[in-house]
Amino acid sequence: MTGLRRDLVKYVRDKAKSKYRKHFECYICRERENLDFHHYNTLTPLLNKWVLKRKLEPENILEYRDEFIYEHHDELYEETVTLCHSHHLKLHSIYGKAPSLGTAKKQERWVGIQRKKFEDANGVV
Repeated sequence: MTGLRRDLVKYVRDKAKSKYRKHFECYICRERENLDFHHYNTLTPLLNKWVLKRKLEPENILEYRDEFIYEHHDELYEETVTLCHSHHLKLHSIYGKAPSLGTAKKQERWVGIQRKKFEDANGVV
């Protein structure tokens, strides 16, 4: 990866993040401060898999990142959730720092269960 000063995924995030739809509260507990944007499909392995499959040169990321973003629109913008920092840390304590791509639906299910528990415990409808 000659000439690159950062991880590949940061070049993609730089381009994509202006369109992220970060909500104003945690999806689970409705906290409004210290919010994090979480991708259920971890971007680093998603990008690495895509680059490897197409036999692309990583140092040319700026040439093909728009194509990656286009092809992975749902993973980048739809299959996401806004969580408070506490719930985000808890999710990663369960699924790991860089969850495998195969856990995306499990993560989404876990977030839904946590929201239901919060609503039930707090009488929220």
